Amino acid sequence: MEISIEKKNGWNIIYPAGRLDIHISQQLEDTVEKVIGQKETKIIFNLENVEYLSSSGLRVFISTMRKLKDLKGEMRICSISETVAKIFRIVELESMFKIFPDETAAIS
Repeated sequence: MEISIEKKNGWNIIYPAGRLDIHISQQLEDTVEKVIGQKETKIIFNLENVEYLSSSGLRVFISTMRKLKDLKGEMRICSISETVAKIFRIVELESMFKIFPDETAAIS
């Protein structure tokens, strides 16, 4: 999996790609820790190129949300595919996160 980061309008946008499973979750969590370690507390996960999401991937989002809440920060998720959206619905976490249809909406 490839993970890139961009900064736009004060938001750190994290772009994971591929399968977000147990093997890649630690890499994503390390990326988040790096961003938060730089005192950045506004994170958007752009999941446009994520084709699969496992429970370990969901754990990264939950963990990030809790950390940012403690720091008075904010986390958003955008551009999820129907496959990934279905996973959020199945585990009933869809309402837990701020999910936006695209990056522009998430930044606004």
